[in-house]
Order: sequence, then structure tokens, then C-alpha cells
Amino acid sequence: MGTTRNVDPVVVAVDGSERSAGAVRYAIHEARLSGNPVRLVHVAPTPLPEGGLWPAAGRDVEDLRSSGELILDRALAQARASAPDVAFDSLLGRGPRATELVAAAATGGLLVLGRETRRGLERVVAGAMTAGVVARVAVPVVVVPADWQGTRRDGVVAGVKSYPADGELLARAFAAADLRHTTLRLVQVADLADLAPDAVAAADVDALVDAGSRMLGEAVRDWSTAFPEVRVESVVLPGRPAEVLVEAAAGAHLLLVARPHRDLRHPVRLGRTPRDVLASSGTPVEVVPLRGDPTTAPLVLERSGEFLKD
Repeated sequence: MGTTRNVDPVVVAVDGSERSAGAVRYAIHEARLSGNPVRLVHVAPTPLPEGGLWPAAGRDVEDLRSSGELILDRALAQARASAPDVAFDSLLGRGPRATELVAAAATGGLLVLGRETRRGLERVVAGAMTAGVVARVAVPVVVVPADWQGTRRDGVVAGVKSYPADGELLARAFAAADLRHTTLRLVQVADLADLAPDAVAAADVDALVDAGSRMLGEAVRDWSTAFPEVRVESVVLPGRPAEVLVEAAAGAHLLLVARPHRDLRHPVRLGRTPRDVLASSGTPVEVVPLRGDPTTAPLVLERSGEFLKD
């Protein structure tokens, strides 16, 4: 088996606000684990006049560009001062923020975004933008709380809906736990919403739990062979998926959820559970895009600080 080391940078969005702080710290932490560089990205928007019918020009554009360069330069200097052992570079985008971040993510192996900290309408708008980016990128995306420090946390949690359909998610989850030398907890939610209101009885819940337990047992057996050093716990819990996963991941290093494989024309590409988890989790959330091809554990897996592919 031939192996290739992933040298794709960890791409992190910075905007000069406090919410970027946790994202940058997380990106540095991830870079140290994987041995990859960090790429800081700031997007300077294109201004519009009051009518909003055409882009502005001249001094307004130059002011925004200069402001963007200043934000990026400051973030880069602070990052280099805090992590002299990590390689950094930067990228200044101009235009619609979501579009530019999706394009920047394509240059790396992981995109890190800060979670919105404001309240009211601003948070709703920014949250929708974050969800739009997460729904479109081709690489995993981590959304990180502004106050993330990475201290006093334990375990990696992954929400598994089915196997082997979620094989790509399991590959990321096992590799993340392996890199962090921590326990992996696989959670399958027995979604009571799937049952008719008059069918939610003990027997029906038990049937869902039994089915989920068998599925997780198969996944653990396959992937633990590839990652023998990762201690795995699996549990099936009844309830609403987003609420169960957020509670299960409280205090964990990372919560991983899958983004369903859907056609580009699908009106809801992200899915309700990932969207709700992103909106409420106090733990960093990694959304793994599924390609639509069920993935089982390889018979032989070579690791060198990261998950390697043939």
C-alpha cells in the first residue's frame, strides 16, 4: 500500500472580531496535531450604494481593501507570535463572504469558522451565512465557540445515523480520537419523531435502541481493527437528534456530524440536525461532507499522525 501525507493547510476565517479568536486557536491546535500549516483568510466585502443595485467603486473599495489587509496582517502577526512553531500564510478575498470562504476552503483540507457571538437579527443572519458555507464546501468544516481554549476537555463524540453510509464520518472520528489520544464515543439517536405519536411505547423505543446497538456494534468491530489503540464507547439514546448530540458532547474535544450527500440543486443541502447542532453546541462541531459512497474500514490502515488513504 502506498501512502501520501496530507499537507493541505488548515484554513481559518478571521474577521477582526472576538469570534475569530477561538477559531484561530483551534486551527493552531489542529495544525500541531496534523503537522500541517495554517492559512488565515479574511474576506473584504464589495460595498453597495444605498439602492443596492450595483457595486460601489473608487474610494469605498480601496478603504475596504485596506481595512481587510489590516485585519489580516494583525491576525497573522498575533498568530505567529502565539505559535512560532507553526507555519502560516494568508489570503485576502473580496466579494460575497460565503462564496469566497467556499473557494478558500478548496485550497485546504479543513475549514475552521468562529461561531457567532452576537444576539438578535445579526446572529440569525450570520448563522445563516455559516450554515450556507458549511452546506457548500467539499472539505470538513469545524465551527468553534469564541471562547474555545482546548483545556479540560475529554473525548471525541460522533453522531452516527447509519453504517456503512456514515463510513467517512467514522474515518474522521476514529482519526480525531487517535490523534488526541482520547476516547471515542459513538452516539446513535433513536429519533422518536420517526414513530407515529400513538406508537411511542416502550416496545417501540426498545426496538429502535436494539437496532441502533447492532449497527454501532458492527461499526465498532470494523473500525476498531483499524484503530486498535482507540477506546470506543457506543450508546443509543432516544430523543431529538440535535438535543441528544449536543448534550452528549458537552465537555468533549469535538463533536462530529455528517452532512448528507445531496444534489447541488437540493433546497436543503445541510440537513436539519447539523444546522441545529451548529446553532446550539458549546463544543466545536465538525461537519463531514459525505460523498454518497458507503465506506467500510480498510483491512490495513497506515497512520502517521493523520488518517491516510491509498
